[in-house]
Amino acid sequence: MQAGNSRLEELYIRWFNKTATPEERAELIKLLETGASREELLPGMEKIWDELDADDGFSFREKDQLADKILQQWPAEPVIRARRRLPPFRWMAAAAVLLLAGAITVWQWPRAGASNEQAQTPSTPVIESIGPGRNGAILILADGREILLDSASNGVFASQGTTEISLQNNQLIYQAGDEADSSSIAYNTMATPRGRQFQLLLPDGTRVWLNAASSIRYPVSFQGTDRKVELKGEAYFEVVPDLSKPFKVETPNQLVQALGTSFNIHAFGNETAELTTLIEGSVKVNVAGGKHAPRGETLYAVLHPGQQANLNTQRQSLSIAEGQSEAAIAWKNGYFYLENKSFDRVMKQLERWYDIEVIYANGIPELQFYGGLSRNLTLDALIRALKVSEVHFRIEAGRRLIVYK
Repeated sequence: MQAGNSRLEELYIRWFNKTATPEERAELIKLLETGASREELLPGMEKIWDELDADDGFSFREKDQLADKILQQWPAEPVIRARRRLPPFRWMAAAAVLLLAGAITVWQWPRAGASNEQAQTPSTPVIESIGPGRNGAILILADGREILLDSASNGVFASQGTTEISLQNNQLIYQAGDEADSSSIAYNTMATPRGRQFQLLLPDGTRVWLNAASSIRYPVSFQGTDRKVELKGEAYFEVVPDLSKPFKVETPNQLVQALGTSFNIHAFGNETAELTTLIEGSVKVNVAGGKHAPRGETLYAVLHPGQQANLNTQRQSLSIAEGQSEAAIAWKNGYFYLENKSFDRVMKQLERWYDIEVIYANGIPELQFYGGLSRNLTLDALIRALKVSEVHFRIEAGRRLIVYK
């Protein structure tokens, strides 16, 4: 350690490098809980920021707990630093580091001489305690009945024809009985409001993770020559292989076909792109009648693992990007992936997960975020962790997040 470095800095670096003894870890927690100065910890954060190791070996839970303590102890008045890009790093290892280092630069509140509009902004943030999203969904049966899954008990609670519907550990499960006549197939819809997510086990054994503000419509038993579902919003699929019945996902603008595959589809109606990202296996993405297809023919792409098909829904054009797996399923793994994301795209994620409305008082800031953050943070802790030096926030009318430049 260099001369003049504080005990707090030393403990922090030893904790991150996994060389701290149990006694030193306890000492670090105690220092944070008693209101340790962020200026004391800043050198250690900077050192780790610059020498980031992609394989630190700590659990996410452990990092989140310490990060929360840091974020809770430090007041909102920020230390403003120039925004800079992090060096390349793996997603999962960096998520907690950004939680820690990001707390240094949070808001830039109006100074003397600010405009009248900015002068009306409070000198300390007015952020009410808004918790993160949680497990929950609404099941709409074929006859129109709605069942709130948030409060349903484990076990069988409904049936559709010969198919039993049950709930087990925050997962909706369909257990198909004897096949019925195809003319009597019933369709169900599972919908997640903003601030909710849920899991679904389809009758063929395919698993579905449904993100917030999304819905999926599906038959209660798969018959015929394919297995087709309809998606609005975002979902991650782990498809059970069946060569005789390809699995198909229809969105408002495309049709994705798979045999035995893991993939993510992002298709929200208020965004101009539909993203299909392949994790394992192979999928074919079809876009009917694309404006840029020759003679109006169908646009399509066959994806390999790690590739992402980006459908621009305004131009009906299709492009392929590489290395997008981690970013696409970060939500499923409990994190916001912010790397190279524009300000408004990040805010859309927050709107869906925290069930808030984002209002831009002076237009959308031309900023990008880097790194990642846990989806288990409260809204105020998450905003404190965002590394933004040119904007500030406040809550109005309950759940409206006002963004000021």
